[in-house]
Amino acid sequence: MSLSLLELAHLTGGEIRGDDTIILTGIAAPNKAIMGEMCFITDPKRIPELADSKASVAVLPEKLANHFKGTILLHENPYYVYAKASQFFSPYPNALRKIHPSAMIDSSATLGNNLSIAANVVIGAEVVIGDHCVIGANTVIDDHCQLGEHCILRSHVVLHTGTQMGMNGRIHSGAIIGDDGFGFAPHNKKWERIEQLGSVWMGDNVDIGTNTTIDRAALGVTHIGHGVKIDNQVQIGHGVHIGDNTVIAACTAIAGGTLLGEGCKIGGACGISGHITLANRVTVMGMTRVIRSLKTEGEVYMSGTGISKVSVWRRNAIRFSQLNDMSRTLKDLQKRLIQLVNDKDKD
Repeated sequence: MSLSLLELAHLTGGEIRGDDTIILTGIAAPNKAIMGEMCFITDPKRIPELADSKASVAVLPEKLANHFKGTILLHENPYYVYAKASQFFSPYPNALRKIHPSAMIDSSATLGNNLSIAANVVIGAEVVIGDHCVIGANTVIDDHCQLGEHCILRSHVVLHTGTQMGMNGRIHSGAIIGDDGFGFAPHNKKWERIEQLGSVWMGDNVDIGTNTTIDRAALGVTHIGHGVKIDNQVQIGHGVHIGDNTVIAACTAIAGGTLLGEGCKIGGACGISGHITLANRVTVMGMTRVIRSLKTEGEVYMSGTGISKVSVWRRNAIRFSQLNDMSRTLKDLQKRLIQLVNDKDKD
């Protein structure tokens, strides 16, 4: 696996300063890189690592260019260049473009050209799969699902009935898309199951992480917009709408009926209640509990407490439970103080 520096510069719009004939053979941290490899810096604290770096190329913004003596690829966003270059050095081997004889494919399915379908894949009735898709081993694609061109489904993925996926999507192992949402109606102290009649729609360039689950809507569609990136072990409830280019980190849970705007950033292990709305470009920091709508675009939100010693945390937890009584006491004292001041003024 290799990549010419000229090609990388062309792909990213970067400017080469130095030897433009270099062929890159890998990517590494500045203090770990060897000849032929590329490094990059996004954190100025790591600048000292450039002094003795053996990397053939360093990707740097203009303000840091004088810290590296070798060939430089200038770019205002080195992390973007790293992302582009990393795609040429993927550890996943190129899939063989063939259909394994053990795959079970319904005769009514429509298959595109140049597909890779691995062992023990099951493809249901009236499924449509676009050109150049890669389907990993033991993956199940239920009836009436649709995949756009250039999609990749790793091993053990399940797409339930009616799931639609746009172009250039990627779903990692163990993800389950389109299974039933959590819906039960109370009656006579029991719970009556609500059949989930909707489906899941995913736009283009969507990434879904390992063991993530996205529930089908009870009615209508669970909507995952174009360019959405969802990390591992995330739970998306039924009927959720996620706007284009929103990113959601691992272990977050979003309850049914919630609407996330475009370009939102949701940190890890967040809990977002159902049937609320988050405005466009809202950022929710990790471990935050969201129980009401967040209507201000571009705002950053955070809840929870920082780490502390157990003894301190326990005392603070007790005080937290006392805040309501303390607030009432303080208001009473304020009223008494105001009354005393007023009485004094009268005298």
